Amino acid sequence: MVFLHGGPGAGGELAGLAEDISSAKGVIEPRLYSLGITEQLEYLSGIITRFGDQKVVLAGYSWGAWLGIMLAGTYPQLISKLILVSCPLFQSAEAKNIMDTRLRRMDEGQKNKLATLTRFLAEAENDAMADESLAEIGKLVLQVDAYSPLYLPDAFLECSYKIYKSIWQEALKLRLENKFEEYLSAVKCPVVAIHGDYDPHPARPVLDYLANHLERFSAVLLKRCGHCPWQEKYAREEFIACLQKEI
Repeated sequence: MVFLHGGPGAGGELAGLAEDISSAKGVIEPRLYSLGITEQLEYLSGIITRFGDQKVVLAGYSWGAWLGIMLAGTYPQLISKLILVSCPLFQSAEAKNIMDTRLRRMDEGQKNKLATLTRFLAEAENDAMADESLAEIGKLVLQVDAYSPLYLPDAFLECSYKIYKSIWQEALKLRLENKFEEYLSAVKCPVVAIHGDYDPHPARPVLDYLANHLERFSAVLLKRCGHCPWQEKYAREEFIACLQKEI
């Protein structure tokens, strides 16, 4: 089984989940350092082909869900099942409300901190300063993305603003040009989407889009669950059970 991290540029955040699942199935969670999507896809296909002719279950979280769709669409012969966890929205117009949702959930202290960190990121004098600011923004956002977190993960261990900026700009262009429709049409394996009902990326538009563009699709909507299901007090158990069932 292969896990694809979120971010982009946030390698390491799925390490704990991968460890939980590894007792039932062998897991790899590759760290991706390339600045282009094509290069990342080629790197991942190379890792998978090292296992021989055996297809793998691919699970992508957040940005990693998009990357998983592109990988399964580009190399369908490598993937036996695709699991999309907290998949981003596929329509640019719908995505405009995500930050508004997050800001509504923030108190004044959090809003002020976000503004300060955003300014630090824009004024960063080197990569290290930019990476640190982005990591802190990520941790702050995770707080309001959660419904009732068990703990806040020590995520973004390898946070890279350079990777984030390069890959995300390319990904947004793909969304604007409706390229994900093409990738989904090339996916040959079963696809399962797992999404929380409190995720600021609203579930219904994501699930409807996937259902309309995939032949073999099923979905699980987790109640009282935000963007990181394995970190949620009320949804973790159901999420882990669902993941284990699908692999």
